[in-house]
Amino acid sequence: MKRIARLLPLLVLIASCKKNNDKPSTPNYTVSTTYNFADFNDSNSVKLLLMIDQIGAKVNTGNTVPHTVVSAQVLKDMFNNVNGYFVDSSLKLNNSGLSLANFCSPAAKADLLNYFDSIGLYSQSTATASNGVAGVIASTVSTNKKFLLSPNGVWYYQVYRKTAHGGILQNSINHYLTDSLATGTNSAHYWDLAFGLLGVPVNFPTSTTGLKYLGSYSNQVDPGLGSNKKLMNAFLTGRAAIGAKDNATAQAQATIIIKTLDSLDAAAIVQEMKETDANIEAGDAVAAYGTLSETTGFIRNLKYNTSGTRVITDAQYTQLLALLDNTTPNTPNLYNFVNASVSTKQQIEAKTDAIRQFIGKTYGFSASQLAAQ
Repeated sequence: MKRIARLLPLLVLIASCKKNNDKPSTPNYTVSTTYNFADFNDSNSVKLLLMIDQIGAKVNTGNTVPHTVVSAQVLKDMFNNVNGYFVDSSLKLNNSGLSLANFCSPAAKADLLNYFDSIGLYSQSTATASNGVAGVIASTVSTNKKFLLSPNGVWYYQVYRKTAHGGILQNSINHYLTDSLATGTNSAHYWDLAFGLLGVPVNFPTSTTGLKYLGSYSNQVDPGLGSNKKLMNAFLTGRAAIGAKDNATAQAQATIIIKTLDSLDAAAIVQEMKETDANIEAGDAVAAYGTLSETTGFIRNLKYNTSGTRVITDAQYTQLLALLDNTTPNTPNLYNFVNASVSTKQQIEAKTDAIRQFIGKTYGFSASQLAAQ
């Protein structure tokens, strides 16, 4: 009996320890207010953003009178980073071993290659752009602003830039966050690369200087979406969680980022509808083709997103395309959307509002959110 009595405290202690070990401990760590981590390195992301810039600059040379031919092959070579077409800097882009083609979703890659072919073809035209005729045309209001339009009124310069948002940057962010956390390999580094692709300063949104692509549009739609703090807080919290080996929190923050970027595309479509309305009110149909081209790019971004948290369904995506052009939805004719010679402002704005309301219903945006975009 004495022996059993002496063992009882030990058994109680063992049972107590087992009980405590079964309950997961909560890591204790501090979340920084700026993205200043000791081992932070996003140099590859900086290079990719600069590559996107330089291809865009090359495409933009086609928006000139007299016309400037843009080589489709040069654009493709830049996309694949071969033959040294980048204006190199201290970043040594041509010898970086990076190519945008490797960071694209398969669907976006196919589209971009087709866009480059179209730009190369249409930039050869010496005609003034009109329905059915590719060429360059000036804005009605700002005559110094020129647009190289396709026979369908598509401004591929902006479609390219918007495809870079979703097909390259958002696609890469999604993979960096999900793949690295799933494998546990170099999670902090890949999280940093994802942050770098957001295109914001380390003290965003306190500072909004030098915003690029996703970061720029987040700031533009922030009044309605509240995306700035949502994205930055998630990036900061997730990075701190990785350092503390709190994988559950890091996973949760990755989901917030991916879902917010999906909503960002949708909110950007709403904003482009507002800008299209403004162009129509100003009597500038040409500029409206520009904002509708941006819309086309953002709509396609919704389909490039293959994450499980994507809001829009394939059926809804098809419906949305038809609101842009119900005759040839996959290759929209923007002249038909505007049709300024026969349509009234009210008729055109009824079309933009239909798209706005469809996005609001699909993504759950309130009336006040739609108005604020």
